[in-house]
Amino acid sequence: MGKNRRRRNKKWYHRRNSNQDDGSNNNLSEVELILVEKFLSDYRSLAYDVRSRRNGSLHLDAKSLVVGEHMFPSLTDELCSRPYIELPETLSAKDRRKIHALCYQSLDLYHTGIGPKSNRRIAISIYADGFRFIPDEDSESSFCSYTGSYTFPYSTCKPWYYLDTDTTAKRLSEIEDEKELIHQFVKYPEKSLTYNDGGLHSDSSLNLADMEQLDLSVVKSVEDTTYELIDTVAKLKICVDELRYGHGHNDTNPHTTKLSEISFDMEMYNQGTAVRTCLIQLTSNTMQKDYIIDPLAAGVWDAISAHLGPLFSDPSILKIGHGIGGMDCSSLHRDFGILVVNAFDTYEASSILRQSKGGMNLAALCKHYGLQTWERYCDLKDRFQTTNWCKRPLSSEALEYGRYDVRYLITLRRLLMRDLIKMDMINSVPNGFDNVSCYDASSNYDSTSMSESTGEQLVSSSSHWSSISESSIANSGHPMEKGNIRMSVEAIISASDLPSFEKFMKAVSISQKRCLKLWAGKEEGESESILRNPSFISMIKQSANKENQRGTYNWTEKNTKLYTELADWRMTVAERESVDVNDVCSLDLLCWVSYKLPQHRSELRRFEYILPALLEDKGLPYFDEMKKIISSMDMARASTHTVFYSLRKKVKEDVDTIFGRRERKMFIATSVLCIVALILTKRKQ
Repeated sequence: MGKNRRRRNKKWYHRRNSNQDDGSNNNLSEVELILVEKFLSDYRSLAYDVRSRRNGSLHLDAKSLVVGEHMFPSLTDELCSRPYIELPETLSAKDRRKIHALCYQSLDLYHTGIGPKSNRRIAISIYADGFRFIPDEDSESSFCSYTGSYTFPYSTCKPWYYLDTDTTAKRLSEIEDEKELIHQFVKYPEKSLTYNDGGLHSDSSLNLADMEQLDLSVVKSVEDTTYELIDTVAKLKICVDELRYGHGHNDTNPHTTKLSEISFDMEMYNQGTAVRTCLIQLTSNTMQKDYIIDPLAAGVWDAISAHLGPLFSDPSILKIGHGIGGMDCSSLHRDFGILVVNAFDTYEASSILRQSKGGMNLAALCKHYGLQTWERYCDLKDRFQTTNWCKRPLSSEALEYGRYDVRYLITLRRLLMRDLIKMDMINSVPNGFDNVSCYDASSNYDSTSMSESTGEQLVSSSSHWSSISESSIANSGHPMEKGNIRMSVEAIISASDLPSFEKFMKAVSISQKRCLKLWAGKEEGESESILRNPSFISMIKQSANKENQRGTYNWTEKNTKLYTELADWRMTVAERESVDVNDVCSLDLLCWVSYKLPQHRSELRRFEYILPALLEDKGLPYFDEMKKIISSMDMARASTHTVFYSLRKKVKEDVDTIFGRRERKMFIATSVLCIVALILTKRKQ
């Protein structure tokens, strides 16, 4: 019975997630997806036709295609002669994923995502170099560097377990001890408070009345705060000292300031299945200064473990992040062997306050708690959340966005802590106050800015709260107004009282649990079952289904054999280069290669336009090795199209090029006739 219940819950959760994708219920239906596939197929045919035609006639009767709420462009000759075309920006992320799959599975079109998050769209082309014409403002956010000049430097930034065997063995033992401590914090969250009491010292207390007017407007803004870019090992050492003891620390200056809270965030290179750390942002309670660490700078990557590791593994230092269970904890573990011990996740805390499965994104949370420059933060987030963080030098606005991600986290934790305690008080209110709302209806917070469209609000900081008992009430500052269900009280919370607040302790426990979202490990990652790969299973199923709507997939035992041999080759390359197997390429790519049998890099780009660095680099032998394995199988190649290259200059010169070819042919024919006539004349003489 429990098993069936879990199945029903999974089915409901899948249906709920599919309906809430991008906050929209207007995803493409199966019929609409077939219409989109027909549009893409027509574009491919017309684009090849225009490329080879000798006249410039237009399809004057071409009409725009409307699919659901999406307006697709008219397929005129002028449009099809462009190096690429864009699909509607109204398509949801789920629809874009489906269209990407259509492009590489059955249509053999080049495809990539372009534009910022708020204006994300798909570009498609028949040309292998068509995306070189994408404007800078779009390609900046889209990894559309055809030359691969902004790829991750795998040769110099290797995972920690490849650096030193003796150090690795010692660190593995330390990691097990740290994991055991984190498990203790998950099971008994009050133990984490014995190391760090959430900002309260054992002899201090938290006055909720004093914090009632606290919001982010009192925090020194990003614009008014100094920062330092850490791009050398020497700067990294100074950064750690300043974080621990404050500015101006030296041998003669006593350690008068103690680090107790540190907020952190990370920016990643996330291309396909390969995820790598490109930036680490830090700030602490000891400094009115932000630090941006550049791991890609010379020598910094290898020094991060030794200098930042002790800060993150110290349980007396509370680490504050937002959504640390996403990629932050796993990336620190994979890239540097660092575990986050004792953390508070503001995303998970906001989820508890909303009483929903999902928390709020950081920009919306900052807006809720009174950040005056939230519009600037949202604009930067929209532009740089999907940017290529491998690019150097980083722009000042990119660095500003990174600082926004950490500047307000320490104060946010105190605000969330306050409201979680208040929420516990309301749940414990005496009889007669059961109808007190969790938030004030007059709150000016806009619920449309939430990360999920659940229609729920956070517990408002402007609400009037009741207390749990008379023991928590010092002198009441204002009379109670029962008619309006308002109670303004002054509750004094001591550090020893914190474990009695259920919602707050739940947030602490879940935050500690997110610290265990670690990298699977070298052995586990490289011994993954290739035959359980979703793309491989999908290909087998579609090949067995003779009535599939996407055409016949002729996947045979030879394709499976090729796929397994390529997977073995991938492991060999990873060992040779001392990188993770996903840095070589994904299993999805190998599955596609095993079916399409590409012989050129330009054909490989039809699966993913930006190739993995080891396959992109023409100075390395790995693409040729892949091609040799494909050729050794003696298989007939799947049907593919000739690769056409667009001009390096303006697109309109295409017509001039066509006329240039015609003139050259006429010149050659005339020259041949003149030579023949000259020869005949000489013979007659």
